[in-house]
Amino acid sequence: MVEQTDEEIATIREELALHGKWVRKTGGRRADFSFRNLAGLPLKKLKLSGCKLTGANLSKANFTGSDLTGADFFGADLEGADLTAADLTGADFRGANLHQATLSHCTLRGADFRVGRLQPGQEGGTRLTEAKLNHAVMCEANLSGCDMSGSDLAEADFKGADLSNAVLIGADLHGVNFDNAKFGGTVVELSRLSTAQLAQASAKGGVVEREHAALSTAQILAAVEAHARWIESGGRSGKRLDLEAVRITGAAFSGRDLSGARLRRCTLRGVNMTGVQMNMADLSYCDLRESVLEDGSFRGTTFRRANLGRAYMAGACCDAMPLDGDRKWPANFEGALLHDTDLTNASFVAAVMLNADVGGAIIQGTTLRGVDLGAVKRSTPGAGGHGPRERRRMRRHTTPAICAMTAAGAFRCFDWSFGGVCLHWPESVSAPKRGDTITVVLAAEGTVSRPCRVSLIATAIQPQRSTISFRFVSLEDDLKDYLNALLPVKYRKK
Repeated sequence: MVEQTDEEIATIREELALHGKWVRKTGGRRADFSFRNLAGLPLKKLKLSGCKLTGANLSKANFTGSDLTGADFFGADLEGADLTAADLTGADFRGANLHQATLSHCTLRGADFRVGRLQPGQEGGTRLTEAKLNHAVMCEANLSGCDMSGSDLAEADFKGADLSNAVLIGADLHGVNFDNAKFGGTVVELSRLSTAQLAQASAKGGVVEREHAALSTAQILAAVEAHARWIESGGRSGKRLDLEAVRITGAAFSGRDLSGARLRRCTLRGVNMTGVQMNMADLSYCDLRESVLEDGSFRGTTFRRANLGRAYMAGACCDAMPLDGDRKWPANFEGALLHDTDLTNASFVAAVMLNADVGGAIIQGTTLRGVDLGAVKRSTPGAGGHGPRERRRMRRHTTPAICAMTAAGAFRCFDWSFGGVCLHWPESVSAPKRGDTITVVLAAEGTVSRPCRVSLIATAIQPQRSTISFRFVSLEDDLKDYLNALLPVKYRKK
């Protein structure tokens, strides 16, 4: 950051004083700081309404509590600036850079964040990435095409705002009011929207999931092999795996050493990464829903704002990575979604979990030593295309297959856990109602274990897939021993 000279600071102060008189209509003149350097300056609680700041360098400037109504920030650099509680009503932010800026509790009613250009042929969208906009008033603001990826928008008011073609990947949308907001081509992770928010968006033009171009299997394998040479040679040959905004499919990562890889904003949904080593890797903003990260090593890895909904992370190691001396680099899950994620026996020692959402996650035998659990969220997973949701308190298993013998016949288990079973129940057979208790005999296929007699309570009926979920009336010792004998040691219940 280039610091101003004493002479420049004196001139700026003089112009600010004259602007104050102009605002109060007692003389003076409107301040014009276009393309000037005001980086890092303390500009708190000033009356700067109507101030012209086109293309100005305002990085790390402090505008806390200032009156900036109608100010012109067209193409300005406000990276890291602090505008907490500022009044920015009607301000022009077209083409501005507000990356990591703080606008908490701001009033941005009617502000303009559309695409803008300072010179012909140099058109660019407004960057509101990783900004703090919690509790901001964005009513009637024009955010068409604005990139708000990774921003904290919790409890913000977007009533009547134009969000057409805006990008909200990884944004915190808890409590956001989208009443009468305009959508259309708005890119957002549906699983971050509540049912009410999704209904609002659908009624006003709709939102879309992100779509990335897919790499071929040959391209992925070539990149993985080049990364292996990069690791083995200490960076002297090969090439680091460095991809952004691409879709990766297949199982090329399973069992590989991909430590230090950089895969920001990539789609890896459903990818098998069992036993992978990705220590000190960067998986920020990645779509890892339903992916398999079982027994993987992710020490010091960044999952910031990643979506790990319904992923399988059983036995994964996400501890801090030891560095030189006594230093350690923690794994970072800030703002990550872990809705219904299976964390059985996973380890998160000293991990950063600020605003991570573990709603519905299976936390059985999970190590969370050194984690600030007060900063973790536990919201109910939203609509997000997950369909009718069942509460998952323990890891579910499908192997070995278990059959439940009842008075009405024998029914195969769809899946089972230490909490209960989900049975295939054909429509042709009279079904129990929710809350009914039945007695069954469980028998595992392909094993010599003796059958086990248990009592079940019906908890959920899913006619669309012909299944009924039951919980055990109680987990007696003989039932626990029976289920433990069917499982590998790492999944057994003590």
